[in-house]
Amino acid sequence: MINYERLLKVLLELKERSEDGAVILVEGRRDVLSLRKLGIYGKIITISNISKAKLVDDLGYCDVIILTDWDEKGEILKRDLVAKLSSWGVVADTSLRKKLFEVVGNVVTEVEDLADLFFKLQTHPRSL
Repeated sequence: MINYERLLKVLLELKERSEDGAVILVEGRRDVLSLRKLGIYGKIITISNISKAKLVDDLGYCDVIILTDWDEKGEILKRDLVAKLSSWGVVADTSLRKKLFEVVGNVVTEVEDLADLFFKLQTHPRSL
């Protein structure tokens, strides 16, 4: 069963970090839409169709949060991003990704499903 309060706490932390200027890296457009539905309006970059040079330009020296999916592809992308960003002198935070997985990993494995899950829990907290 998903702990709604824990999920809310992690999402609020993600929102606060975003409002403080952190850039969130996600896999695709639907991930961005899901985060926007959750009220996260800071800078979110999709990594699926972006060149390395553009990514470096967009990030600058910002606080970076990697929020890839919790499947095998997302895990590989996370490791690759951490290595690439590290080589550019950027330290990427993966702790929020881990916290979210600990809360929702047995129900959803994709960032794009977070908003639907969150709103379902708001209306039917005992359903999951």
